[in-house]
Amino acid sequence: MMNEDCVIRTENLVKKFGDDVTAVDNVSFEIERGEVVGYLGPNGAGKTTTIKILTNLIEPTSGTACINGIDINRYPKKALKNVGSLIGVPGVYGYMTPDEVLTYFGKVYRMSKEKREERIEEVLDLVNLSDWRYSKIESFSTGMERRLAIGKSIFHEPSILILDEPVLGLDPEGIREMRELIKSFQEKDVTVFLSSHLLDEVSKVCDSVIFLYDGKMIERDSVERIDQVMKQYRLIEVEFLDDLSESEIQRVQKIPVIDEVTKINNNKIRIMKKEGDPASTAEILRKVIEEDFDVISYSPKKSDLEDFYVSLVRGKGGAR
Repeated sequence: MMNEDCVIRTENLVKKFGDDVTAVDNVSFEIERGEVVGYLGPNGAGKTTTIKILTNLIEPTSGTACINGIDINRYPKKALKNVGSLIGVPGVYGYMTPDEVLTYFGKVYRMSKEKREERIEEVLDLVNLSDWRYSKIESFSTGMERRLAIGKSIFHEPSILILDEPVLGLDPEGIREMRELIKSFQEKDVTVFLSSHLLDEVSKVCDSVIFLYDGKMIERDSVERIDQVMKQYRLIEVEFLDDLSESEIQRVQKIPVIDEVTKINNNKIRIMKKEGDPASTAEILRKVIEEDFDVISYSPKKSDLEDFYVSLVRGKGGAR
């Protein structure tokens, strides 16, 4: 029996392109009403393919995707009625203005003239484009076009938002504004499912995250719990006097108190210990020096969601 609060669900979702490429590989998850969930992974992990299935742009090879219990690919109009989406880099008509674009969408949604005017003002204010309401879109920056695309996705006040890389092309200020906008949706009980390769940024807006690698779902957890786990991680960047050979890096990796070693450049590595306290950091330094390495800098670093993801991938045998 399906959870009544579940608004997005995939079950054993598979998408293949030809005989050789499996973009989405047996992915199953549920998202409840009002959740903000990040769908995370590097470029090529299968994020956009999943979102295209969820918005009926492509059909799955097998498995199902549902919104509010309705099969998206069998009944797309009914399933997507209350969904707003942003997928890839949307095309724009440069000769139009934001006012003209949103007026058109208001008519598509059969809004009254009064309602259209009200929503145009509200939406352009939300995405910080009020001053450009009557300007030609061809004069816009990439970030301004992106903000307008977000505006179109929320114009009809959907209860569910599906966003593919929503901060793509935005400058730091635009990213901050988008972060605040997504947080505001939580207050309105809007469900947000967003994909991104910017793991640290996602950690600031999401309740939970789904990690994807090579089309496979490798983990799902709350941001709060991941933060607690990451507080136990010890990350140290170590710079050596001389370049390190592969065999020397392996010597460091074999030190018992060290869990992972990542090469940064020829004479610099990053060391990870998954569970430890400040004393562990000092112990690692002692052990490295005991191996007769000439250390010229030793810098503890704060761990983040990206470090957690890298650790997951390595644990699944996917490090390359």
